[in-house]
Amino acid sequence: MYYVVSLVSIEKALISEDIILTYHIIGLTGRNASGKGTVASFLKESSFVYHSLSDTLRDELKRRNLEESRDNLIMIGNSLREEGGPGILADLMISNLTSLENHIVDSIRNPLEVKSLRREYENHNFSLISVDARPEIRYERLKQRNRAGDSSSWEEFLAQEKLEERSSDPNKQQIFATINEADYHIDNSGSLSELKNKIRKIIDNL
Repeated sequence: MYYVVSLVSIEKALISEDIILTYHIIGLTGRNASGKGTVASFLKESSFVYHSLSDTLRDELKRRNLEESRDNLIMIGNSLREEGGPGILADLMISNLTSLENHIVDSIRNPLEVKSLRREYENHNFSLISVDARPEIRYERLKQRNRAGDSSSWEEFLAQEKLEERSSDPNKQQIFATINEADYHIDNSGSLSELKNKIRKIIDNL
């Protein structure tokens, strides 16, 4: 009986002209070394296509023959926002988000980037996830990943974080204001399995 009902349901779905396929765009924001990359990796395993606003900045640094450092990434991001408006990095990304797939947009650091990404799409819905963890945990993760441009001391880490968290200039990074735009908040101070369970719950609720 179940098999027959399922076939009938599938047939009705196939002949319906009103079906609109809905895909998801998940934006990721959060403070440095909070685990956004780990969340993105898990979503990629779930067939999400990865994009990062930071890739636009890295490409621009290469074009200008500048070293890839955290300070230079921030500088070039601020420069592009001053030239094209606070949402320019997201605006440049939109054309990559129209394929009929689920997408991730990583490294969102300005609330007007969120506003740009929340536009109406024909086949997609946008949601923003913020990822955070205790400062001590994030600093240890930062040391372990050993990425170019990361802070080399606890004091430098705290000073850099304070600089990035808020600004009165709309063209600069505003991490706190961006986090406040999130639809979902993840505390990633625990284990990897705990993080994956939190992500699964969010995906199930989309």
